[in-house]
Amino acid sequence: MSKIMMIGGDNTSDRFGSALARKVLEKCPQAKLFGVGGPLMNDAGVRLLYDISEQVSLGIFQSVKGSLVVKRMLKRIAEAMTQEEPSLVMQIGLPVFGYRLLEIARGKGIPVLYYYTPLSRGLRNVKASHFPTVVDKVAGISHFEVAQCQEAGLDCEFVGHPLMDLTDFSMTPQEARAKLGIASEETRIIAVLPGAREVEVRNALPSVLKALDEVLERHEDVQIIVSAAPTIRSVLMDEILKKSARTVRVERHTYLVLRSADVAVTSIGTSSLEASLLGVPSVAVYRVPCTTYFTEKLLDRKPNMTITNNVLRKSVIPEFIQGDFVPSKIAQAIENLLYNEQARQAMLAEFASLPDQLGKPGSLERAAALVVDMAGCDDDDTISS
Repeated sequence: MSKIMMIGGDNTSDRFGSALARKVLEKCPQAKLFGVGGPLMNDAGVRLLYDISEQVSLGIFQSVKGSLVVKRMLKRIAEAMTQEEPSLVMQIGLPVFGYRLLEIARGKGIPVLYYYTPLSRGLRNVKASHFPTVVDKVAGISHFEVAQCQEAGLDCEFVGHPLMDLTDFSMTPQEARAKLGIASEETRIIAVLPGAREVEVRNALPSVLKALDEVLERHEDVQIIVSAAPTIRSVLMDEILKKSARTVRVERHTYLVLRSADVAVTSIGTSSLEASLLGVPSVAVYRVPCTTYFTEKLLDRKPNMTITNNVLRKSVIPEFIQGDFVPSKIAQAIENLLYNEQARQAMLAEFASLPDQLGKPGSLERAAALVVDMAGCDDDDTISS
């Protein structure tokens, strides 16, 4: 019986990890999955040693207290690794625990697979040359990531980006608007996706609303819809929105909101790429307290901090980060994409090349096949596709 330890460190890894876990269990029903993640991984059949979703959302890991929490968790997880003796350790997304767990796994002779590496997110302070010391193989989600890994002499197999499977392309903009009860075709919709972590939303959304207030003062044909991620508590949204000068509509269905939108204001993470794949022109914003761990890491990837820009290797989406987070400038960028058709079409033309970098649908199937192979699932345990 194969045992696979999955280690996720943020909300995106929880989402991608859960989708991958389901595919792995389809191929190898007898496999035992356990590790670190959030509720989505738990629902997908991963027995959690720790559910770290709340700590991630509140930004605890980026505090001094968080470093102490990480140290305690590292010790417990390493002990579980010794007791469980997994046949594969898989790191997904940003390494909240650093590379210590991967080093321990390598020391025990356990194969290590990395899926959705920091290289795929444009972190410049992460050296691909360090990976061969802690990782046996990378499941590459973009051709750029694969090229970086291969240049460093690392075994990397291209599987494609999970969003090529997870993004809902089925709904038309007209259908989305109808479901939202937006009757007028003249109404211009601005979708706001402020992030999946509360620390991001608390620090970014109020200023985004100020920028949108400027847009609304100049244009009467605009409607704002905020898409709140499932990880964001309603009480926090209420706290922020009650201070807004205008009534703002809030929805929880990300794709419904994005599909209805003419322009999106997103965080610099996965939501940026989802908007781009759906053909929605956007601007990206990010602001958190300057002392946080992620700020230090993210600022190392200027000038392209947004995932879409990193994938395309150019500044396509306007970015308003930390000190550049100025409401008046954000308002101007939004208006340009709303009313300047040339600017809109230029951005959409750049988005058209994303599938060339991210691959065709079926990425999760390919990634799961790699996991099952590395975990050494017995023939009796697997189901052929």
